[in-house]
Amino acid sequence: MSKIDINIFDNDERIIINESSVGMRLVDFTRESFIKSLSITLNITEDKMIIELTERLITKVMRLGDSEWVEIINKLPLPVAYDSATLKLLEEAA
Repeated sequence: MSKIDINIFDNDERIIINESSVGMRLVDFTRESFIKSLSITLNITEDKMIIELTERLITKVMRLGDSEWVEIINKLPLPVAYDSATLKLLEEAA
């Protein structure tokens, strides 16, 4: 079994992975369902930065082998860093 380095995902990608898995049982958070969710985002957004981030994340997830995906979801939530502005927005949303 390989030891996947979660650093293949940048901070923004980790946030998306974490947020996408919230409230889901890990067995239900499949690579296919995650890619489908990301594809929906591509269909509804016009923001170029979001499109680029989403496409990059889809590419990375598709390159993972099955055992690597399992390793990733078993490490959820992935560590992320938030700047002070993001932390304030998260506190206000809670």
